[in-house]
Amino acid sequence: MKRLMIIILIISASTAMFAQTSADALRYSRILYQGTARYQGLGGAFGAIGADFSAVQTNPAGLGLFNSSEFTISPSAMMEKSMTDFYGESNRDNKFNIGLGDLGLVIHMAPANKSGSGFKAFNIGIGVNRENNFNGRTYLEGVNNTSSLLTSYANILNNQPGITSQMIADQYPFDIALAYNTNLVYYDTIHHRFTNDATNGGVIQRKSIYTSGSINEYDFSFAGNFNNRLYFGATVGVPVIRYYETTRYEEIKQDPTVPFFRSMTYNQTLQTNGTGINLKIGVIYRPADWVRIGAAIHTPTYFGNMRDSWNSDMTSVFDSLPKAIYSQSYSQNSPDGFYQYELTTPFRAIGSVAFIIGKYGLISAEYEYADYSQARLGATGDTSTFSGVNKEIQNKYRAPLNLRFGTEWCIGNFRVRGGIGYYGSPYKSGINTGEEYTGSIGWGYRGKHAFVDMAYQFTQMKSDYYLYDPTLVDPSHNTLNSSTITATLGLRF
Repeated sequence: MKRLMIIILIISASTAMFAQTSADALRYSRILYQGTARYQGLGGAFGAIGADFSAVQTNPAGLGLFNSSEFTISPSAMMEKSMTDFYGESNRDNKFNIGLGDLGLVIHMAPANKSGSGFKAFNIGIGVNRENNFNGRTYLEGVNNTSSLLTSYANILNNQPGITSQMIADQYPFDIALAYNTNLVYYDTIHHRFTNDATNGGVIQRKSIYTSGSINEYDFSFAGNFNNRLYFGATVGVPVIRYYETTRYEEIKQDPTVPFFRSMTYNQTLQTNGTGINLKIGVIYRPADWVRIGAAIHTPTYFGNMRDSWNSDMTSVFDSLPKAIYSQSYSQNSPDGFYQYELTTPFRAIGSVAFIIGKYGLISAEYEYADYSQARLGATGDTSTFSGVNKEIQNKYRAPLNLRFGTEWCIGNFRVRGGIGYYGSPYKSGINTGEEYTGSIGWGYRGKHAFVDMAYQFTQMKSDYYLYDPTLVDPSHNTLNSSTITATLGLRF
């Protein structure tokens, strides 16, 4: 899903940044398929159409409609744009990325005698399709006159009576311990509680988020054609996750009455890798030449070797004298974090229908079911490690309404296409929505032994992003747009 950059809009305290969270489960479970230019041009509503390699990632029965062998390659270029509104201040950022939406080979095998009833063809498909693109960059800035990130840290410590400096180092080595060791959070011996200089804000807050990576799925498919009426197929998918995130958070004193504190900088890096496996089974039925009905189920994807590695650092600057003649600075690095775990993404089901209007064109529609509350994190040999996170996944997420529509019209050897998609909010309720909209247009030329397709797809998601505890800070109202241009070159043989 190309975005969610990522920026997956985590609603939690920043201390969750370096732990496996419900947001991680959603990031790798929510998919916005890419694939060929024809697939994108029809908005991804391809489950009942078939004869395109991208179909193997949604309904592998579509592989059964090929009547020749084929090779396709689909380079793409994408521009991600982000717009933020934080405490009334607007900012924009963007990132350009070049990738590969599809690389596929279909081998067509027809029986020697196709004149009678029975099996007309068997096809094998091998290739790779891009499922998610995580490339993006976001920047937000505003003046907060009510709290600081350090206020959130102090509240967390104050909710644990008797906590010691050693316990802080052990429990929060990647965030609160850094603030404590750089004197940003300290213990007030008079009031007997943890505090900070900017408890009530009066600071400029800035954050930049840079993400990259993707989920590419390697597909191994088989499909058959029975009597040109029933098509069936199966795909073994091997998705590979690569996710990288770098963030830089800053606070700078804005209110001159804030004592001592001048600024802080908090840098974080996260890298996630994993390889999974799933099975997709599908059918397409043609009760008449003008209509096709498709259905597919996807088993949960099991990632047995998810690996996170991360680290962080923090720097503080203080006025050491009342008139700020000079300042003092402190820096602290975290240890290197590493954790290996398991992830199971939800079961999926896709229903689709396509109406074929003679040799003139087609109209298609598709519904996808995926209940994100079914995602699960796990640790080998310890079923209780993620019990709290898995309970949060159950309580936070749901099965949204996911719809795709597309159309294609023929003008001789030329094709024109259009499509739209709606991906509903994965959240049951609360302060975030995460609805996503897509729109696409495309064209193509079909020759006897070769073809070329082009598509433009626009995607938009609006959501609220919280720097830390939502009870302390207003959200940044984020709009994430992406524009993708994909070209497909195909050869038939």
